Amino acid sequence: MTNHTDTVTSDWLTSRPRLVDGVLYFPVSYMRGGTSTGVVLWGSHLAPFGELREEIIRKIMGVPDSGERKGNKQITGLGRGPATSNKVFIVEPGDGVQADFNSTLAQLAAEKSAIDWGVNCGNMSAAIPMFLLNNCLLPAGDPVTEVRVFNTNTSVVTDCRVRTPGGRPVIPADTEIPGVFGAFPGVELSLRNPVGAKTGRLLPTGRLRDVFDGVAVSCVDVAVPMVILRADALGLRGDESVASLNADEALKARLRSIWVQAGLAMRLQRKGVPMTADELAASETVPKVCLVSPPTQGGHISARYFTPQESHASLAVTGGCCLATACLVPGTTAHEVAQGLASLVIQDSERAVAMENPAGILRARVYGRLQGESDFAFPWVAYERNAQLFMDGMFPIHRPSEALQEKARALA
Repeated sequence: MTNHTDTVTSDWLTSRPRLVDGVLYFPVSYMRGGTSTGVVLWGSHLAPFGELREEIIRKIMGVPDSGERKGNKQITGLGRGPATSNKVFIVEPGDGVQADFNSTLAQLAAEKSAIDWGVNCGNMSAAIPMFLLNNCLLPAGDPVTEVRVFNTNTSVVTDCRVRTPGGRPVIPADTEIPGVFGAFPGVELSLRNPVGAKTGRLLPTGRLRDVFDGVAVSCVDVAVPMVILRADALGLRGDESVASLNADEALKARLRSIWVQAGLAMRLQRKGVPMTADELAASETVPKVCLVSPPTQGGHISARYFTPQESHASLAVTGGCCLATACLVPGTTAHEVAQGLASLVIQDSERAVAMENPAGILRARVYGRLQGESDFAFPWVAYERNAQLFMDGMFPIHRPSEALQEKARALA
């Protein structure tokens, strides 16, 4: 009988990009991680193309080659429109000391050629262990496989655990999560030392609260920088639908003004250079925005999350990790609204935080301690997701540039 290892390695590991009749065929894994979808690429396939990798990624996802194209439906690629379905992870071996593998996220937007290399995605990260196991890049343990993944965008290490009974590279499909119908292979991810992922500080402005446009907000950076404000401060209940929030242009304009001011106050950077007000206004990734309100469905807090340009269908896990941590810090807007959470103490302790969102309840485990009157340490935050492989194969890139064709010929 042919075993699983034999079947998954037959084509993918031995495949390589190749040019045939002017079409560049490129190996891809089309996957879902949590509530995000996108593509996972093996780093050695991209590395020979250098800076031309961005052209490859754009073609695969179906975004414009340059500039912007309003109304682009991505019908020529694998992207699906919203930011949550426009993600490409590049995976390659790590240093073996800090991490086993490195991941680099390319965040795309349907109408733009620009690629954001500045953030991680906790949802899509859940696809990485399955990608590694499916392609025999990681040996399966018994009964659990563990892998450390260093994200180059944020310099955060994620500890991933999946169940692999019998030491076979097959994760049981028995995990359900909010926003995904049915049970699929589960993975627990722990973000190690997630505080200050982009700014180096838990509170990037140095304050528990700031006021922008007359609205009190808390700027918190755990896994991702986020602006947290009360829904009622904007005249909202906090239980509005995603559709109604996205249709409210006045609300989005006001949020944009707030996150731009907050981003400037947090000194957010892109490629080591402080972002301008215009760059922040157009940003598809940072800072995230979260409207919070009291829980109504048995959780500790209710959230409406923005990416920031659009309201999220659920609650991104990196944003969830940030919100869960903020709920445990007295003085923040999140702590003010959260209900039923025990305060942190001097000893290391774990707190489970349940966050209501349009898709259900996202739960995160926060491990932390009180170090002083207003000083906290958060060594890790964990969450559970599930993942799915849609297909492995070769994506045909039609009309590659002359430079890309030349590079492909040189590799032949």
